[in-house]
Amino acid sequence: MAGKLTSGEASTWSLIQRLSDLATGVVEHQIRSAADLSSAEFDVLRCLVGAPGRQLRQNELAAMLGWDKSRLSHQLTRMQHRELIDRQKSGRVHAVAVTRMGVQKFELADNAHVAAVRSLLLEHLSAAEREALERTAAEAVAPTETPAPAPAAPPSRVLRPATS
Repeated sequence: MAGKLTSGEASTWSLIQRLSDLATGVVEHQIRSAADLSSAEFDVLRCLVGAPGRQLRQNELAAMLGWDKSRLSHQLTRMQHRELIDRQKSGRVHAVAVTRMGVQKFELADNAHVAAVRSLLLEHLSAAEREALERTAAEAVAPTETPAPAPAAPPSRVLRPATS
């Protein structure tokens, strides 16, 4: 059914937008205050900290974040200058690993992130409301078509830092 939103639908949509903007702003502020990280840096570190050996191939990281190669490369350059990550190259494989400082800053930011998300949203929802919200969000972001299977990729190579 096309056409205009009803006043109730428009109100719901407006509240969702306002909540999203508020949550994004508050969470970003808390992460910046706690650990001096941008939301992009936090997202990169979250992927790396959760990866086996705390490192990923650069193309895997780009795919996880949904970023293009250029955006990721510029972000990683800034993060390398801040000593949050290390990059290594072996042939055509570019690996990214989180540094000790990156892990420490991520842990500070993650604690702030958890506290902000809980206080802004989760503490205000019952278990049933949270489940309904999760179900609605999952349906909205689920792909409408099944993508074609990706070609088989060669096994992932993990680079190890050189030892002195």
